[in-house]
Amino acid sequence: MASAQFKTAERRQNSTEYRRLFDMASRLYSEAQQANDRILMRKAAQIAHQGYLLKPDHLTGLNLMARIDMQLGHYDDAAHWLKEGLRIKPDSVSLLYSAGQLSLARNQLDKAADYFEQSARISKVATKSYNWLAHTRLLQGDFVEAFRHYRELIKTQSDNRQLRSKLFEAADQIVADFYAEELEQDLLRYLDFRDVDFSQLRTLTTSLLKHKLHLSEAGCPLNFDDIISDTLLLKSLQRFFFCDPIMERLLITVRQSLLFSCSKNLSIKNDLLPFVTALAAQTQLNEGVWYTDAQEYQLTDQLESLVGKILSIDGTGATEIAPALTLVMMYKPLNDCSFINELANRRISWRAYPLIAQTLKEYQSLSKARFEVPQLPSSGDKISSRVRQQYNENPYPRWTDIGYNLPSDYVQSLRGLFPLADFSRIRKPVPDVLVAGSGTGRHAIRLAHYFAPMQITALDLSESALAYALLQARKRNTPDIHFIQGDILNLDKLEQDFDIIECSGVLHHMQHPRQGLQALAGLLRPGGVIKIALYSTTARQKISELRQLMGDNIPQSTLDMRLVRETLLQNQLAGDWSAIYNSPDFYSLSACRDLLFHQQEHTFDVLELSDFYAASGLQWLGMLAPPGSAELLSIAGKKAAQLSHQEWHDIEQANPSLFAGMYQFYLQKPL
Repeated sequence: MASAQFKTAERRQNSTEYRRLFDMASRLYSEAQQANDRILMRKAAQIAHQGYLLKPDHLTGLNLMARIDMQLGHYDDAAHWLKEGLRIKPDSVSLLYSAGQLSLARNQLDKAADYFEQSARISKVATKSYNWLAHTRLLQGDFVEAFRHYRELIKTQSDNRQLRSKLFEAADQIVADFYAEELEQDLLRYLDFRDVDFSQLRTLTTSLLKHKLHLSEAGCPLNFDDIISDTLLLKSLQRFFFCDPIMERLLITVRQSLLFSCSKNLSIKNDLLPFVTALAAQTQLNEGVWYTDAQEYQLTDQLESLVGKILSIDGTGATEIAPALTLVMMYKPLNDCSFINELANRRISWRAYPLIAQTLKEYQSLSKARFEVPQLPSSGDKISSRVRQQYNENPYPRWTDIGYNLPSDYVQSLRGLFPLADFSRIRKPVPDVLVAGSGTGRHAIRLAHYFAPMQITALDLSESALAYALLQARKRNTPDIHFIQGDILNLDKLEQDFDIIECSGVLHHMQHPRQGLQALAGLLRPGGVIKIALYSTTARQKISELRQLMGDNIPQSTLDMRLVRETLLQNQLAGDWSAIYNSPDFYSLSACRDLLFHQQEHTFDVLELSDFYAASGLQWLGMLAPPGSAELLSIAGKKAAQLSHQEWHDIEQANPSLFAGMYQFYLQKPL
């Protein structure tokens, strides 16, 4: 009897001690995760193992040890603990979930999907498993399945920013094979979300509308009333610019009809007003990139003059101006109208015309912000001056959302990409970062929001682009960015050096790209890293052909750029130019100018890169894997950073469009 009581007391004591050890290990694990502290994580592992010796069949303890070993990179040990746990309880939701996470860490995507699917199937409340199943499908490139899962998740979690971002990321890669009313209703709901990139819904929405309106069916008559009253089309026109030749042709035709009918009496009928306003919104988004024939041009020019005359009359109100102004805005961005300053200075209530009110407010804010950006002295470089003028006229890129990423640490991310490199000299805890050629600021703002604290300097030639960036940063309460207008060639005037420099899509627009890289390298601290993105000669072959055809007559006026676009869309130029007009950048003026009509452009081959950066005294770290390269890397049997220049060259020659988004690679300054 005494022996039994003793054993009972011993079990209770062991249970109490186990609970103490388990709670301590759990707490340390959580703290180590938050602090990214490996020493603390190893201590958590030791304590968890002490608990395991007391209670080796406790599933939660086994799961904890597996999670700790995963964090430490001890994947074989983590697999051992999970195997032990699943042997005891094969249908454990939490163990299956952890097994999925381990498979993801090992890049075993099929296994990960299977584990997550099992976990989600067992428990209806295992939404984390279902979420990660959707994420795994996204990584596998199974965008249809990923979209299906995210579409289900978003029904009950529409406020979840990460889910919204992933839903849109999946949608961006799929097209509708037929019209489905349920999908239309979902898209209408998604188009009302906040803090999202609506352009990612463009491909799916366009394909659905083409099926609904029978736009791809030869000989099928179009119903004007159906088109102008279509709710999905109306809302889409105000959320993103369309990037489809058929849709563009339809909208140009409808626009012309509306212009001719409404301008006769200088009035817009109530049933036509929503669509006219939506087309005006579309033009503000695409910056007036669509072709305009001579008759339309003459008529809109007359309307623009008329608005200017009406404005000169004292006491003029919104009602007198709005009809003619809205018709003009179907063809021309309000910012480009001759009367914009007078309109902005007049105290007119535009409450009944929200598009005009919003556009005027943005113009006034941007005009003011241009004078708030500090400037470096001019370098005097003629090419820099011309490039500055281009981006002042057409700031690029226009964007509305920074997307969503899980918070991370920049240096930790570098270690994940290049585990053999030494990043110990990068200043902690707040490294100094230069975004050289920051444009309209999206990347700099993303760095500030989604990485551990960094002191960011964002430099660009264009004060218009920087004004846009400054307003977007304020909108998102982003204080840790110092915007400055200046030339890379004049960076010594900053009198500052940096741990990290990012320069994407900039050097190839300089007259002497190597000189630009040398200027950047001079500001990089020993042990610091620089990320570069350059145009690929192979990927831009058709664009280079077009530029050669244009010779010294590369268009710089909106009218001439529209004419070149129309020539390509109407197949009036010999050759296959679909690679150009299938690019989303073809469908807004600033993006099209950047894509085809840039003042200065160089392209590079992978095999030329070593000579390009060697003169700057920088060392190669590795290339980033471009989208769509997962299968190619799997065949190569290496990670992206392990591939040599020659191996990347061979892969690109077999896949010419692989680097359509530029070569992106990292260099490091020797100690």
